[in-house]
Amino acid sequence: MAIEIPNKAFLSFSYKQCINTLYRAFKQVDDKWDNESLRLNSLEILENNLVALKSHEDEALIGLGQEILSDFPSTRPKLQDLLMKLERIENKDLKDSDFLITTEDDFAKINDEPNPIHLVLDNLRSSFNVGSLFRTAEAIGIKEVHLCGYTPTPENSKTAKSALGTDKWIKWSYWESSLDCIDALKERGASIYAFETEKNAKALEEVREIRECAIVLGNERYGLNESVLNRSDEILKIRLDGKKNSLNVGTCGAIAMYHMARVQRENK
Repeated sequence: MAIEIPNKAFLSFSYKQCINTLYRAFKQVDDKWDNESLRLNSLEILENNLVALKSHEDEALIGLGQEILSDFPSTRPKLQDLLMKLERIENKDLKDSDFLITTEDDFAKINDEPNPIHLVLDNLRSSFNVGSLFRTAEAIGIKEVHLCGYTPTPENSKTAKSALGTDKWIKWSYWESSLDCIDALKERGASIYAFETEKNAKALEEVREIRECAIVLGNERYGLNESVLNRSDEILKIRLDGKKNSLNVGTCGAIAMYHMARVQRENK
């Protein structure tokens, strides 16, 4: 349903309220662009609102209204240009989940042979980090994601939102204990690579031959506990040349998964 606001009410809005209302209304048009009747009806309402802005007491709004009317968004690219302009005016900080899935996403593609790589997340706290790792794991073709301890699962609405649906396309499981998960993966023949900023950890780029394996990532603040490190086959780190000695767990996971997948492709 279109956002419909009487012109009288629209004229009573402050500058900030007007910008926010215009952004939400035009964003709704963009979201429902393929619904022609809704799109045309919404644009007609918005055009009337912009004409009414000529009577607003704020000269900046009058000018903005005239500017939009002079190049009214009759095409989607023009509409998206306008949305970017309104975002800048509003200083809107977009989250990943605000973006539409692009038409380049290939929903027909079926990955019959995922890379024999497992991702083990041990007591992560951030739903955003977990969702981000799901997206990367699905994109790279990881075999399975294992969520351990209090790591939020896709049943958590924030995790599902940041995963952008990828939790439905990749196998995942929950374990109360990361040690039980690691033991089960070892029984299946997987090599266990724990990532930690330890002094004696091996650099990721030195790993050149791998078969089935598991990447183990720990808590954002505390990392992996000693029992997990002791149960792992190797402790790895990503070499950093800057002043900070650590990366966000989502970034670390992305680098690790990509490297392991590349090495496996090269060794086929």
